[in-house]
Amino acid sequence: MLTRLAGLCGLVTPVFTLTLIFISIALSPWFSWHDNALSDMGVSATANPFNAALFIGSLLYFIFAIGFLRWYGLQSRLAKIAAVALMAGGIGLLSIGIFTENAGRIHYYVSALYFLATPLAYLLFGVDMLRHGKSLSGSLTIAAGIVAVFMISAVPHKRIAVPEILAALTMGMWTFSMGMKLLIEPNSKP
Repeated sequence: MLTRLAGLCGLVTPVFTLTLIFISIALSPWFSWHDNALSDMGVSATANPFNAALFIGSLLYFIFAIGFLRWYGLQSRLAKIAAVALMAGGIGLLSIGIFTENAGRIHYYVSALYFLATPLAYLLFGVDMLRHGKSLSGSLTIAAGIVAVFMISAVPHKRIAVPEILAALTMGMWTFSMGMKLLIEPNSKP
């Protein structure tokens, strides 16, 4: 039951969160992909949809993550470290909506936590999957981690909104695909 609920949350989380972020963008005529960070919407007149996206989305993500970790099984030390990174990423996402830009330097730290810990979790889970003979799942999970890190760190842009949304889309695709796996194949392993 928890596995299927987690799978459903894995499907809903990225769709819900990204939809509210794009609604926030649509409600923010001042927002520019070239001149802003996504977090700028968290302290604007449209802060409620943006911060709600992060807050509610992260709560759904925690249900997904707990179910995923239970389903995955934390047999190895590497998987346990990956689990800590996955949960830290969720804490980072939640904290971005709580510690908005006007909270000061902490906003930068929690944003970095989300955008670094989550891809790190993917890389570690991917390696663990490869070590256990799950070559397709492992390779795709590693690829998601690499792409997310690349998007946030190497996509050239004047401001951070474009790299942020590209990384968030990548991480959302991984969450969605693992949610689908949990929902459709709750008794299998990655």
